[in-house]
Amino acid sequence: AMPRFRRINGQRVQFTPEEETARDAEAAQAATDRAAEATRAARVGVLDAKLQDDSITFDELKELMRLR
Repeated sequence: AMPRFRRINGQRVQFTPEEETARDAEAAQAATDRAAEATRAARVGVLDAKLQDDSITFDELKELMRLR
C-alpha cells in the first residue's frame, strides 16, 4: 500500500505506523457500516413490497417497524 501523508505547517509529513493502522481500521469500519446499511435498506425494500401486496406476516411487520 502507498504511504499516506498529511500537511503540518505546510510541510508534507508521512503518517506514522500507528496512524496508518488507525486509518486502516477507520476505513474497514466505514466499509462494514456501508454494507450493513445496504443490507438493511434491501430488507426494508423487501418488507415494504410485502406490506404493499398484503403478504407480510405479523413478525415481518414487527421487523419492518424495528428497521425503520
